[in-house]
Amino acid sequence: MSKEMKLQKRFNLNLSKFLQARINVAIFRFLPYYTSKSYLLFLGKIYYSFKKKEKKLIEKTVRHIYKNRLSTASLNKLVNDVFYGIFTHYHEKLFVAYSNYSLLKKRFVSWVRVKGEEDFRNLLAQNRGIILVTAHYGGVEWLPGALASRGYPVTMILRFQTQKLKRTLEKRAEEMKDLQLVDLDNGNVFFAAVDALKNGRILITECDEFEAWRPSKKIPINFMNQTFSGDKTLDIMRKHSGAAVATALMHRESSKRYTLRLQTVDTDSAGALPLGIQTMANLDHTLKDSPEQWYQWKDFGEKLELHLDDANELNSEYTGDMEGSAI
Repeated sequence: MSKEMKLQKRFNLNLSKFLQARINVAIFRFLPYYTSKSYLLFLGKIYYSFKKKEKKLIEKTVRHIYKNRLSTASLNKLVNDVFYGIFTHYHEKLFVAYSNYSLLKKRFVSWVRVKGEEDFRNLLAQNRGIILVTAHYGGVEWLPGALASRGYPVTMILRFQTQKLKRTLEKRAEEMKDLQLVDLDNGNVFFAAVDALKNGRILITECDEFEAWRPSKKIPINFMNQTFSGDKTLDIMRKHSGAAVATALMHRESSKRYTLRLQTVDTDSAGALPLGIQTMANLDHTLKDSPEQWYQWKDFGEKLELHLDDANELNSEYTGDMEGSAI
């Protein structure tokens, strides 16, 4: 085993834990917005200099999906934009968790505009709760705060990568008054989710958590022109709670401008499709215009079983134009 491979093996932190090192958390409390983003992009380059196999899997997945649809130049640009989007997401995550709260609360309103809010309010007024389905897309870290700061009762199920982040976000949730966080690693959370819905709350969940899916052959998914068995979790949750369903995708327009797109989902008509099909179709439609804002490429590659040939692909560095790139 080469010295480089041994070093990569010892470096066992994932990207989230690496970026949330104590020194980085301290820095985020004081650095201006754009300075902290440049700093995090620099850290991202360092991370992927160690995690070359992970970097290559992301790149291979993007190329696998778009190789017959984009020119070489456009495909190279998309690969770079995907990595930039991944780093931007983690910058938003740290900014939401550790920046000054009084300023942050104002930005939840001033930086985020909402589309489809009238139908969403009408749905919430039915007082049966809403399963709000989002994805690892765009500025999703802004979603709970953007809703809670507008007075919506929000419950979110999530997995905390570090205990420090858990403590910080729980404190932030208390400051937001009506934001409730449920730890995915804290026992069976299904009944907590159903209870929140029965109390008329908005439960935020993500449709593209592939590793947490309960696949069913009765739910055929066509996503990015790939076909596989979809997830039945949302249908089970709706059956037990009687909740309404909507989707929410936080589109990143620029560094300080986001559009939250709320859309109700058909659950009552005779021909209504399973929720796994409807929600993934909504994400697929959105990604046709902005694939660079999705950051589940690594997990998607693993789901598609796109294995790397270590001897060839791991050592074949991309040599495209890197000017202005995030990687």
